[in-house]
Amino acid sequence: MPKKNLPGYLKHKTSGQAFCLIHGKFIYLGKYGSKASREEYERIIAEYLINGKKAPPTRLKDEGLVSELAVDFLNYAKKYYLDKNGKPNETFGHCKLAIAPVVQYYGKNTVSEFAPLALVFVRDKWVESGISRQTINRWVGIIKQMFRWGVTYGLVSTDTLYALQAVPNLKEGRTTAPEYKEVQPANLANVEKTLPFLPSIVADMVRIQLLAGMRPQDVRNLRSCDIDRTGKIWKYSPYTHKTKYRGKTRELAIGPKAQAILTPYLIEKADTPEAFLFSPKDTVRIQNIEKRRKRKTFNKKGEVQPSQVCRKKKNPQKQPSEQYSRDSYNRAIRRACLKAGVPIWTPNQLRHSTGTEVRDKYGLDYAQAVLGHASAKTTEIYAKVNFEKAAAVMEEIG
Repeated sequence: MPKKNLPGYLKHKTSGQAFCLIHGKFIYLGKYGSKASREEYERIIAEYLINGKKAPPTRLKDEGLVSELAVDFLNYAKKYYLDKNGKPNETFGHCKLAIAPVVQYYGKNTVSEFAPLALVFVRDKWVESGISRQTINRWVGIIKQMFRWGVTYGLVSTDTLYALQAVPNLKEGRTTAPEYKEVQPANLANVEKTLPFLPSIVADMVRIQLLAGMRPQDVRNLRSCDIDRTGKIWKYSPYTHKTKYRGKTRELAIGPKAQAILTPYLIEKADTPEAFLFSPKDTVRIQNIEKRRKRKTFNKKGEVQPSQVCRKKKNPQKQPSEQYSRDSYNRAIRRACLKAGVPIWTPNQLRHSTGTEVRDKYGLDYAQAVLGHASAKTTEIYAKVNFEKAAAVMEEIG
């Protein structure tokens, strides 16, 4: 391995021992020049790099503070839990929320003093504040994960971790913590009333979701390079999806009605197959064209008055993005609902509407195939029949 800016392999002249110096600490490796000492040096340096160029611990630091463990773990999580743009994702946000009360109440305690009763205390605080049972269980799991991570890097003893593992998850009906509210299907009459108030691109995204039963993430990630158009029913394989990190694959069937909506976008972006079909940048461009078309203050030459020339900055700091985010997609729908005077619905409800329709007409088995709902035990079964079943449905309704 390259030795640039790394502690060197040195010789102790008096004893003839090899050693390296890390942050002022002498680490002896064995007889200088021996194979064993070289191997020990490589191991120490590898641990040094893995540990962020810090001295690898020579013994457990169970006497370290909980606040120190929290800082180290959050630094790790910030680099590990990233979205496709390389920024900390939602999971990192949950890590911060879970660990905050641990630091608040036990930050000055040593790691070994954070016993199961301390974890139960933090958990009960969340119950009192009205946080849902599922979220509390997730946060408790993150705290356990922090201590498990600490074991890996010698900051926590296995005894401390083992004790915390004894704290059980909250069970449904056995706690006062509320349950998640089930996502209800969108009222299709309200959706229809909302469509005229949506930007045309967002309206098409809504229609595609309803026709294909896509998750909001799937419709936002649509690219022509991910769509196989060789068959009568198109096959869409998103480049990223909810369960990709588990090694799962996802295939969605796109029927004739959805194909008709997508075709103009596919033609427009035929030269850029990796571009997102639905883009805020295109929405802004279309809106500007529409504003110019509706302008009534042209002079006799068909030009705008000098006082009304475009004052748009050439290089504005904030520009429309290439892809709709979860927030921008939700926000566009929320604004349209308010303009239409209908109850606010969300993109995720559209998927439930499609699932309900398919289940009522074709049964639960086909609904699972269209929506991609399958447990880990049934994934192998559905992996082969998912697309055939979804294609049969989409040929008729999509």
